Order: sequence, then structure tokens, then C-alpha cells
Amino acid sequence: MKHVLLLFFSVVAVAATASYGTLRFVERRTVVTNEVAAHEWLHRELRLTDTQRKALGPIETHFAENQRRLAGQLRAAKLKLARVMAEDKAFTPRVATEVEAVHHCLGEMQKASIEHVFKMRTVLSPEQGDKLLALAQRTLEETLSHRGPRPAAH
Repeated sequence: MKHVLLLFFSVVAVAATASYGTLRFVERRTVVTNEVAAHEWLHRELRLTDTQRKALGPIETHFAENQRRLAGQLRAAKLKLARVMAEDKAFTPRVATEVEAVHHCLGEMQKASIEHVFKMRTVLSPEQGDKLLALAQRTLEETLSHRGPRPAAH
């Protein structure tokens, strides 16, 4: 009986691990696919010329590299926060400091995205630039309307 239970729990553990890994892979693939689709959509919306596409190349490359670097910093900050929370087991000044470090990383990512929009605008016609800003504004406003579930009233 002991061996049957051990086998059962082993199978459940392997299944859970496989499910988790699959979900993470699909989630990551969906994010990348959505980013590429959004990027292609933006270029179509703005009706870029070949000259503009070429001029945007280095701007896009720099932005992608910067985003990868900032994403790495965010991952490191979240890991550090998780470790400090596990060590302190309470909302201590150390935990608060690490929360601020995560917020700082998120702010840097937002700032980089906004700077990127304005760098792109230098290559665009005034009409395209205005359209890009309108799209960026709409995107920011939409993130405000997708806050998730509201906390229950007390």
C-alpha cells in the first residue's frame, strides 16, 4: 500500500510539474506572439514607408535591448523581494525597500517605453506622430480600465 501511495504522489507531482512548465511555455509564447503582432499592427496602422522602416531599425533594436536589460533587472528585484519576504516573514523595512526596488524597475520600463514612442516620432510625419501618440494614450487609458476585480466592501 505504501508503494502505491508513493507511486500515486510521484505521478501527481510529475503531472503538476509538466502542467506548470507547459503553462509557463504557452504564456511566454503568447506574450512574445502578442508583442510581435502588436508591433506589426502598429507599423501597418502608421503606414510606414520603406525609408521610415529603415530609420526605425536602430531605434527598435536599442529599445528591444533596453527592454531585455530592464526585464532582467525586474526579475532580479522580484527574486530579491521574494527572498527577503521569506526571511523576514513580516512587512519589515527591508521588505518595503525591496518593494520600492521592484516599483523602480517598473517605472524605468514605463519611462523607456514612453521615450521610445517619442524617439519613433522623430522619424514619422507629423500626422503619423500624432497617430502614434493617440495610440499610446489609448493604450495607457486601457490599462487603467483593466484593473481586475474590485476588493469587497467592508
